[in-house]
Amino acid sequence: MSPESFDLNAWLDDIRLLYRGADPAHDISHVLRVYRNARIIGQEEGADMRVLLWAALLHDVASEKKDDCRHGDSEDRGKRSAEAFLEAVGLDEAAREKVQYAVDVHRFSRGIIPVTLEARVLQDADRLDAIGAIGIARLFLTGGVLGREFYHPDDPFCRSREPDDGKWNLDHFYKKLLKLESGMHTESGKRMAARRTAVLRRYLQDLEAEIAANGSNSNDIHNSCNNSEN
Repeated sequence: MSPESFDLNAWLDDIRLLYRGADPAHDISHVLRVYRNARIIGQEEGADMRVLLWAALLHDVASEKKDDCRHGDSEDRGKRSAEAFLEAVGLDEAAREKVQYAVDVHRFSRGIIPVTLEARVLQDADRLDAIGAIGIARLFLTGGVLGREFYHPDDPFCRSREPDDGKWNLDHFYKKLLKLESGMHTESGKRMAARRTAVLRRYLQDLEAEIAANGSNSNDIHNSCNNSEN
């Protein structure tokens, strides 16, 4: 199946309903960006586009809100909704299982390296939306929902402490975002991630210049970024 033969518009209204009330960083706009990333990467890598594109569209149906502790209930409801949707669109059982596998393993927090190409592409496509300019916007959007503080007042760039992104927004760069490029599976994903990671680094340089944290300079930022990947 080619991407051109996949009619997103035919199902878009129904997909929007699945994400009604979603976490603002995992809403339908996020899903559609991941879908577009997946189309680009999947076509270049030779993925099964029928499986991949449905997985991209349904990958966060089970996502809990960031300020909601009922993770298990949300995930179970999401899986049931996704399964029912795939049955309704007429996807065969084997394809549904492949879609569900890709969805199940895509999250960074699970630390799973997928065994199928479609699941690897979905991971890359999803993680691309966590970096670059859009990734920075999503980070601070989520931080606002969680009530995290902007940055550590004495060591904003994690030079002499372990990052704690449960408390400080800026720490999420060092805890996760700057590590994503090295974990990309596909060559297409790696190229796209390199460009977006450069945006993260430029942002950190500009931010330090503006807040003049600890009298540090741009070389320190480079060192801090490099240390976070080791």
